[in-house]
Amino acid sequence: MKVLALPLTLAIPLALLWAGFIDSSLSADSDDICWFFPNATKIRDPLSCGQYITCIDSVAHYTACTSSTPYFDKETGKCVKTLTNYTGCEISCEENEDLFINDPSSCSGYYFCKTATTPIHGYCPSGTHFNSTTQSCIFRVDSTCELKELDICLITPNGVKIASDTNCGRYHECKKKVLSSKDCSTGQYYNPPTGTCLSKWKVACAKHPVPDNVCGTTKRPYINKFVSDGATCRGYYYCAERNVMPDPAPVWGSCPNGTFFNPTTQACANPSSTACPSGADRCEGRSLTFVSSSDKGCRQYLRCKDGKTQEELSCGNKFFNEALGACVSSPITYAFCAS
Repeated sequence: MKVLALPLTLAIPLALLWAGFIDSSLSADSDDICWFFPNATKIRDPLSCGQYITCIDSVAHYTACTSSTPYFDKETGKCVKTLTNYTGCEISCEENEDLFINDPSSCSGYYFCKTATTPIHGYCPSGTHFNSTTQSCIFRVDSTCELKELDICLITPNGVKIASDTNCGRYHECKKKVLSSKDCSTGQYYNPPTGTCLSKWKVACAKHPVPDNVCGTTKRPYINKFVSDGATCRGYYYCAERNVMPDPAPVWGSCPNGTFFNPTTQACANPSSTACPSGADRCEGRSLTFVSSSDKGCRQYLRCKDGKTQEELSCGNKFFNEALGACVSSPITYAFCAS
């Protein structure tokens, strides 16, 4: 097979991946198409109109239709005798022999056209997308691929929510074969398995959205200033002074474990005196087993494990004292949870 040319931003040529020198099992969970869909969703196999995928716990399970009902109808979720539209039923390798082509259902997926009639599926390694122009896997930050560019609605039932690959707070829906986008409420992220928006701390997010106007506006730019990342308790962006204002590419950073970023003081501070962005996980980077919740009244607290919230609990009519890790009768007035 021909050696694939590499762009300067790429470290992983598909030729090496295909030859078996790189383990494609290192791909992120989102490389399984079912990562994007709610549990129990049925979608058509992108490769075949005669096979469907059932999503169970974010893992794809394939089932072939029988000879009496050889086609899968994505809208009814059943195998049928005929379809009204056969568009996208097959991956075409005509005129692409010995080349890699896009997987129409995944930014990370690709097909290698071994022959004009034999497409073989594969995934780029974790953190990369396939680029048909360069015939290689490129880093996601250098990729322009989004679900909107894919023919995802050819295999997805109308009305089913689809997670965004670039923004944890966003999801998509197919309506009349057109993909639309919606954002969760402030302080929430979209949770693919349940198909609902939940508090940020309840969702495992690999792609925090950059806040709008994170470095201010052209009239009021933030110059040489630290600002909250709007998603985590410890994260921040540094808005530098650049020729183009506001800073179009602020640098992200994070406070050390055991501290939270305080945008008012422009410093990493004690968590007990620092508020977090709405919905952020107050267990983040902390070694305590129990910490105070952001809920108003200071009566709620979180049980932490490995720096992640496991559950939210209540002191009832009492108040949670973070220093003691216990419920007490004396009123607590942490600023971030005060009424």
